Amino acid sequence: MFSERLKELRKKKGLTQEEASKRLDIARTTYSGYERGTSEPDFNTLNKLAAFYEVDLNWLLDGSKDSECILPEEIIMKIIKEAEAEYKVSLRDDPVVESAVRDLIHNLAKMKKQVNKDGE
Repeated sequence: MFSERLKELRKKKGLTQEEASKRLDIARTTYSGYERGTSEPDFNTLNKLAAFYEVDLNWLLDGSKDSECILPEEIIMKIIKEAEAEYKVSLRDDPVVESAVRDLIHNLAKMKKQVNKDGE
């Protein structure tokens, strides 16, 4: 369940709800509602939560296995910014496009990891 995974991630980081909500720039009462399951975040906030906790959005939402983020947020952002500069496009204007690009980056990183693992 989303609320339980969110609480688990926060505790793994050793944060209180207050600390997590401040770092995420979300009202504490709103964040608390997410963990209690009484409210649900919008798409942009879901992406922000997944990035902050460095997990795949699919795992955060439904607990899908083998979906943990392999790359830190800093590297993902670097890849996105480099692609934007190279191709003179914005990949972060539309949340759906940004999510698709992030998924692509995660999948490529997982594939590379698997290839490296198979080659050992």
